[in-house]
Amino acid sequence: MGVLQGTNLLVFAIGAGFELEPEDSGHPLLSLCGGAATASACQSSGNTVLDDNFKNPDPGWGQPDNIAAFTPISLALTPPVSGSAWRWNGNFTMAHADWCVDVMSPGKLPDPADEDSVGAVGVWFWGRDSQNFYTASITLDGQASVMRLVAGKWLTIVAPAAAASVKTAPGAVNEIEVLTDGNTAQFFVNGTHVTDIHGQAPPNGGAPGVYGESGPKITTWLFQRARLF
Repeated sequence: MGVLQGTNLLVFAIGAGFELEPEDSGHPLLSLCGGAATASACQSSGNTVLDDNFKNPDPGWGQPDNIAAFTPISLALTPPVSGSAWRWNGNFTMAHADWCVDVMSPGKLPDPADEDSVGAVGVWFWGRDSQNFYTASITLDGQASVMRLVAGKWLTIVAPAAAASVKTAPGAVNEIEVLTDGNTAQFFVNGTHVTDIHGQAPPNGGAPGVYGESGPKITTWLFQRARLF
């Protein structure tokens, strides 16, 4: 499997077929909530420790490159064909935090616009290093899931399932959010609770980050705002 590595960026080819190892089977996996979508709003309010619209990006994101670039309106994440990419901000940690990002989907989408054709997008959290972290992500056919990378191997924590709050239209903006508290977390999409997560957080909670995938054609995801409470 080819790997492209930068200061705080790593890219993998997407593996086919994810497995849950026995050591993870003891964590309760909760069904995704199927309630109607609500207005988008981060769960926390008040002062943020990071509120980045990327016009003047926080230095903790690292230097731009051909995978993660800063535009006047966003952090543009462009994973390679049939691959995934992530970028984290090493200036912050999230042991007890609310990590809330707004991401715009591509303006043109194939039919169907699922993970195989477009890829998934979400947040990166509980990261120990570039080979060990969690993602909470959505796909544009209206599904959500939680994955974990352990020593370079993908594990399914919450399998993809329908999440009614995902906005699937071309060019739609989805708010993807994870609230962490020690070894537990809550996953929200557009203000709607999707699932609870039980895992293994690093001692300091790890850095906040963003995650994206491409399908057989390049997908660019525009992260327009990132807030850490």
